[in-house]
Amino acid sequence: MSSIPILRPSYSYDELDRVRAAIRSHWWGMGPLCERFERAFAERHGRRYCVTVNSATAGLHLATLVSGIGPGDQVIVPALTFASTALAVLYCGAEPVFADVRPDTLTLDWRDVDRLRTGRTVAAIPVDYAGHPAGPGPGGLALIQDASHAAGGAVYGDLVVYSFHPVKPLATGDGGAILTDDPDLADRLRRLRWCGIDRSTFERASGRSYSWDYDIPEMGFKYHWNDLQAAVGLGQLARLDEMAARRRAIADRYRAGLQGVELPVDHPDHIYHLFPIRVRAAIRDRLIDELAAAGIAAGVHYKPLTHFRLFSGTATPPVTEREWRRLVSLPIYPDLTDREVDRITATVNQFIGAIS
Repeated sequence: MSSIPILRPSYSYDELDRVRAAIRSHWWGMGPLCERFERAFAERHGRRYCVTVNSATAGLHLATLVSGIGPGDQVIVPALTFASTALAVLYCGAEPVFADVRPDTLTLDWRDVDRLRTGRTVAAIPVDYAGHPAGPGPGGLALIQDASHAAGGAVYGDLVVYSFHPVKPLATGDGGAILTDDPDLADRLRRLRWCGIDRSTFERASGRSYSWDYDIPEMGFKYHWNDLQAAVGLGQLARLDEMAARRRAIADRYRAGLQGVELPVDHPDHIYHLFPIRVRAAIRDRLIDELAAAGIAAGVHYKPLTHFRLFSGTATPPVTEREWRRLVSLPIYPDLTDREVDRITATVNQFIGAIS
């Protein structure tokens, strides 16, 4: 039997044609295609400005930095997320505080955020887990939305950060973006992503003659994107709704066929980057092994951050500790066929039925 991965990027001839044109243009760095993508991506999500970067990790770092977060501050993040959410806080010298997740959606539990707030708490970073929007929480905190799983989904943060990692809903090999409505923040983000330089190479090459001079008003980072990735991104953006519709159709097919497992909570803005089911903790690893034996990859998203040595000594919140041990991420990506979905479903059902 053929192997089915958990996640896989989807492409069309449009992406290939756009990349060929970008290569032939001889402008491979950050340039006109990045700008074109930024305008289109911001418009698609109802925000005034988009600043592209080379990863969501870089985007989270810069969003945290321009929010004025630094040493002595605390930022609340969910314990159930990828490392980048908390690393961005550490990069700025602040302290990540790990909150629990809701038992239904596995997104940040805003009641626990209220419980954990102190006089040093300045921000929260809700994660749109698996593509399900975490939604806005209580006032009085800066809100950096980690929408790494949710391109095309709900927008509610003061700053919104996306991932274009190879298997995300909008994939470009790698990359990311930050959305904002603040022109001053957008300008600063553009400088910070390019070593603090106040004029990009493309801007300096766009006049009648090349201008070699520029200023560096503050320390920045080498976080910029490039036009080859933007070429892929423009093709992906044109297909974003189509790919999202296919993800939802796969999720609906799983819902109709799976038996004896707990299914993810639906939401009108759910992007279904992941399809995490839940089973009894005692059989979770056995199910993953059974799927692997059938040529079907499955995963766990995520082992809590509090289980890593970097964050040792921090207690794992109770819902997170209970639920992560039950999680199994089933394959989901736009090119997954109905026949493959049915094969996955039958394998899960057969295993669950045999041990019931």
